[in-house]
Amino acid sequence: MNKKLPGLLVILTGLMIVTSCQSSLTSSEPSEVNYSFSTPDVSIDPAWPTTPVNEVTRLDFYSLNDFHGALEYNAASGEIGINRLATYFNLKQEANPDGTIILAAGDFFQGSADSNITRGRLMVDAMNLIGFDAMTIGNHEFDWGVEVIESNAERANFPLLSANIFEKQTGQLADFAIPYTMIDRAGVRIGIIGTIGSTLESSILTSNVIDYDFIPIGPIVEASATYLRSMGAKAIVLLNHDADVTSDVASYVDVVFNAHSHDTYKRLVSGTPVLQAAYNGKAVAHVQFEYTYATDELSLVTYENDTSLINQELGEDEAMAALYQQYLDEEINVIKNEVLGTASDYFSKAKLGDLAVKEMLSFGSTLGAQVAFHNTGGVRNTISQGTVTYGDIYKVFPFDNELMIVEVTGVQLKWWLNQGNYVAGANDFTMTLDGGVAIKDSQVYKIIAINYLTEKFLSDESQYPHNPATAINTFEYVRELIKDKWQDVGTLDPADYIG
Repeated sequence: MNKKLPGLLVILTGLMIVTSCQSSLTSSEPSEVNYSFSTPDVSIDPAWPTTPVNEVTRLDFYSLNDFHGALEYNAASGEIGINRLATYFNLKQEANPDGTIILAAGDFFQGSADSNITRGRLMVDAMNLIGFDAMTIGNHEFDWGVEVIESNAERANFPLLSANIFEKQTGQLADFAIPYTMIDRAGVRIGIIGTIGSTLESSILTSNVIDYDFIPIGPIVEASATYLRSMGAKAIVLLNHDADVTSDVASYVDVVFNAHSHDTYKRLVSGTPVLQAAYNGKAVAHVQFEYTYATDELSLVTYENDTSLINQELGEDEAMAALYQQYLDEEINVIKNEVLGTASDYFSKAKLGDLAVKEMLSFGSTLGAQVAFHNTGGVRNTISQGTVTYGDIYKVFPFDNELMIVEVTGVQLKWWLNQGNYVAGANDFTMTLDGGVAIKDSQVYKIIAINYLTEKFLSDESQYPHNPATAINTFEYVRELIKDKWQDVGTLDPADYIG
């Protein structure tokens, strides 16, 4: 049953927010659109108790962030894996069956061969089995486009939340975005709001978010929290896919679970516990409250990050192991376990980045490219000495960024060389091409780069007044180039690469 309070739409200070994106958003061009947010009805289940069942209800909130499809157990990296994680949460639910809440702060579906090959389906099925209550959308949920977000949302038994993703054309909340949800624990209602950092559009492939703006979260969180409290919420959670929150945002809610920066911290901000718990399942954030019915008070008991998961004697949950194995057998292992060759020694991220741009340039030179670029943030893992599989390459280069050939002027090429990316074919200190040839400002050069970089370059006309004459999509991936290289050579030596 949906309930809605009358007369709750108030401009700016009430439950409708109107904000212009001209000064505060990260779009490449200022927009004249006014974004309006009116609180949609929240679902209230008629089966919920009308009053708390217990005089004192203990509420245990658990949050994972930036799991990045780390389903496989990896003791050396401190990654617990999904089978043991299911056991961990089973134990928590058994310890407090009336008050356990399991949440996800974004970036779950993408990041490993297991999750990428299934486009997040395996991850959603695993989260359903554990019993997650809600998840906020992270920037990497956009890696395969909005259609995949919608498909995974339909598959999930929990809502995918985001209160601040708006359509540029209409000024309204995006169709796929649910701003908040309400759950019940033994008669205690809990509101959960989801947001994403207003600057994180820049961390997403431009073409995948070109129709959307991520607007500042403050007024929306305030409006959402006010509405949820009016509907009976005794505790408000903010799942915020961003590195931190401001003190005013924290003051609107009772707990904030952050994400994105892969940090581990806990602190009080405006009296509100704010936590982030590493990445890849290396830690779980935990906040405990007690709600007292007689006084209508919510009291903070503890807030902490459990960073000892890998050291706990956790067995594999049988149901989860069966689900995971089915996916491995039917879809994943035939791709992931393909042996490519060997690494004669340990490959650091820097050396793998240098390997990437060298292979990109070797491939791109056949199409006239003279310089290659790959962002440092797109190299996500290292490779140990020994046998190298396609799954290992997938963990290093998980993003499906296609390689583009783009024509640039010498001025633009110098700008590219100043961006801190991995480079092959030119020297970013001397501003010369390989061989010491000076880069001439007015001359046209061809570069090859991942489309995460080139799309941002091509879309920002105000910063780049010299429009490239051509932009050619090769429909090739750096991951595939490195796979081919390893298969051709057999053994690669990190000493042959810079880093």
